[in-house]
Amino acid sequence: MFPNVLHYTLVSSFLWKVMLLCNNNEHPSARLPGDIMIGGIFPINKGVSNSSDQANGFLCTGFQPRSMIDALSMIFAIEAINNSTLLPGITLGYEIYDSCSDALKATNAILRMIPRAVDSMNSTDCNSTEIVPSIKAVVGEEYSEISIAISRFLSIHLIPQISPASSAAILSDKVRFPSFLRTVPNDKHQTEAMLKLIKTFRWNWIGLISSDDDYGRSALDFLHSMFIKEGICTAFTQILPSYLKHPDLPGALEATIRTLNKTSANVVVIISKGPIVLKLFKDLIRLNISKTWIASDAWSTSKEVSKIANIEKLGTVFGFNFKSNLVPGLADYLQNLYLPEDEAINEFIKQYKEARFGCTEDYKKYLECKKASSGSNSETNNCSNSDSVQFKSPLACRVENIYSANDDYLLNNTEWGKAYSTYLAITAVSQGLKKLLCKDGICDKNQTLSPRELLKELKNGNFSSNGDIFYFDSFGDVLIGYDVINWYYSSLETEFQIVGSYDIPEERIKLNESLLTWNTDSNQVPFSNCSQSCIPGYYKKHSSISCCYECIPCTENYYSSTSDSTECLKCPLVQWSNSGSFQCENRTIQCLNWSDPFAITLIIFAGSAFLFLIIIGAIFVKFSDKPPVKAAGGNYSYPMILSLLFSLVSICFFIGKPSDIICQIRQPLYGISFTLCVSCILIKSLRIILAFHFANRLETFAKITYKPVGIIIILTSIQIIICVLWMMLRRPFYSESYTTPQFIVLQCNEGSYVPFGMMLGYIGCLALICFVLAYRGRKLPEKYNEARSITFSMLIYMFVWILFIPVYMNTSGMYLSAVQVVAILSSVYGVMFCHLLPACYITLFKRKNCDRELYLRSVCAFYKAKQRVLSIYQNNADPQTSSFQNSQVQPKRFSTTMALKKRRKSF
Repeated sequence: MFPNVLHYTLVSSFLWKVMLLCNNNEHPSARLPGDIMIGGIFPINKGVSNSSDQANGFLCTGFQPRSMIDALSMIFAIEAINNSTLLPGITLGYEIYDSCSDALKATNAILRMIPRAVDSMNSTDCNSTEIVPSIKAVVGEEYSEISIAISRFLSIHLIPQISPASSAAILSDKVRFPSFLRTVPNDKHQTEAMLKLIKTFRWNWIGLISSDDDYGRSALDFLHSMFIKEGICTAFTQILPSYLKHPDLPGALEATIRTLNKTSANVVVIISKGPIVLKLFKDLIRLNISKTWIASDAWSTSKEVSKIANIEKLGTVFGFNFKSNLVPGLADYLQNLYLPEDEAINEFIKQYKEARFGCTEDYKKYLECKKASSGSNSETNNCSNSDSVQFKSPLACRVENIYSANDDYLLNNTEWGKAYSTYLAITAVSQGLKKLLCKDGICDKNQTLSPRELLKELKNGNFSSNGDIFYFDSFGDVLIGYDVINWYYSSLETEFQIVGSYDIPEERIKLNESLLTWNTDSNQVPFSNCSQSCIPGYYKKHSSISCCYECIPCTENYYSSTSDSTECLKCPLVQWSNSGSFQCENRTIQCLNWSDPFAITLIIFAGSAFLFLIIIGAIFVKFSDKPPVKAAGGNYSYPMILSLLFSLVSICFFIGKPSDIICQIRQPLYGISFTLCVSCILIKSLRIILAFHFANRLETFAKITYKPVGIIIILTSIQIIICVLWMMLRRPFYSESYTTPQFIVLQCNEGSYVPFGMMLGYIGCLALICFVLAYRGRKLPEKYNEARSITFSMLIYMFVWILFIPVYMNTSGMYLSAVQVVAILSSVYGVMFCHLLPACYITLFKRKNCDRELYLRSVCAFYKAKQRVLSIYQNNADPQTSSFQNSQVQPKRFSTTMALKKRRKSF
């Protein structure tokens, strides 16, 4: 049940965001009307420049011709089917959108493809006059994280989604993605192929680099588990952000480059997108770092990466790509590409023609500069050569009609694997439609066909393409296998040579070793094992890594980089060496992990308190009309319990690996929630004073100013303002401490202890006020002892937090957060045991004392005792003032009567 709830929650959140864009007139990049419509989503642009500014819509940037070719493959396949006899009397149409490599943009496109789904989930009709035909299937997306996003929505309506490239293993889960299919295998098979390749060359010391998305993470998990089983060691693991504009990407690349420069591993597996690899390789070439690289399908045949200047300096590149065949007629189609006629539209062909053949001012200046440079004797060419200029065809500024111009650019940059996978997707849809709509060679285009029926046919049917039979297995995958690619560096360009294959059913890799080229000094298989012979004078010792040895001449935190060294050098601050290291290693990262015994103890106490509060809340709701519950706060006990629950939730942010977001959430969450709790207690304290000890002359003023809800809001708002100013001026942030030997302690730096102290001090002031007010009302009726409860709970709170200050200041390391967690737990338990549990105990086990009349009699007796004291005082007063005091007797009685009425309302 929980996965379904999560599923619909995610879809609803995406839908809500997309609906904010309802007024944007976004149209499909390509569209052809037809009897049966097929949707398409492709990352024709690299990204969205203003995805956070939803009011202005999406602005896509970074045109990607290779993705446009995949979309053209879909159009070509549909047009070929329409021109064939496969579906007589039925015309297939298409509606293709540009996802701009953004999940939100892709989800927006899905909602525009299926307007009825929008109408069913949103009562506001954004564009009811442009209802398009129902989409029976969707081809796309290429990136796994985007396919996951749109599949959650398409799965609600069981609309078939066929991806030509999304290979993340999670998408094979048919419980979460029931309508997702793909014409490629999932990444589990690719990682098995990589393992077979590594074992073939007997490497056991491998570096791993992956992108921080579902595609990279799942493949990385598979590799780690298989490496452990096969006795292969991981030299390092680096995670890179999956988007070029991610703020953490420069730092992650820098850390990865440092690791690659230091590591002894000569073989590195990279599972990431082409643009990220492109940026990494440019820096590695500049630093002359050479390795043997194993590429995933995402960049193994990337033209962008292979065309980097001096790419051969990087070393040898192996890769895996989905098995493919040529698509008949596609080459001619790409070489003779024109804008569509009649009802069809194609914006990305127009965009490509303008970018490739358009005569822009920049290109004119470049041509003029180049012409001037060629006429001079200068050997250097200082002409500006931007990306847009490099993309220009030699025909630019020479043809009259740019929309009729063509060259071989698209053909030379076609990734035939993805084009073929896209072609297979359309083939499967068209043949599935034929089985559902056609009988004895006659097709009924008016037959009602639901996407569910087509999905069932796709899952159960067999399909053919150029004589080859393929089908979707029980996980929705097509097991077409992999080609093993070896990059061959020629003088003209990098060639992708197929040197072997991997058969998925047999789990066997075949290599033609005569075709292999090793870009190494000796043109031999590189050595990539963990241990070599120790330097003379050193001895071997097994390390914690099973396949590695260490040389041990130096003590801890010292290293020697040369043989026969007479002394060891001290490691830099950010590094540490274990005994026997020949170089310094990065310190071990340490924080208050969830698996730490002390952390587990704290979680148990927090969970117990959470459970107790839930039970107390249930008791208060059930017995809300009982005097003990009303005496404990009545309706104000519910926000008090809720605030204590949030205080307990804040404990979760003190445990585990911190981050900037976690550091900025945990303190305000506790401060605001516990302020709400103390504010509710303060309201109760004020009520006690007003009811039992308030001066008569101030009764009217009290009635005007005593606004419990307003007071709570004001008191809590002050804490919110403190926290907001804290976040704006010097917010907490994630930091690393190097004071503990061998460890980098991950912790939260509070930014400034002034607002931190103000936050805690403000709660302390409220607690002190509660204590003073409650202490004044400690001598209450026997049945009405809430002031004593407040007194003890506030005493516990002040004692704990006064003790917290010196302990916190003298604690360092991973247990610094644990000190505050203990203080929070003590505060919560203090309020719970002293304030809430007594009311529950009386309600459940002292029901005879829960009688409302008993409480009223107790209060009446209290006021009678006070009345007697007042009378004695009046009788002994000065005669000159007796007349004045007698005049006050009647108001006092009136005040007592009013107080009894106020207390009666509480019972």
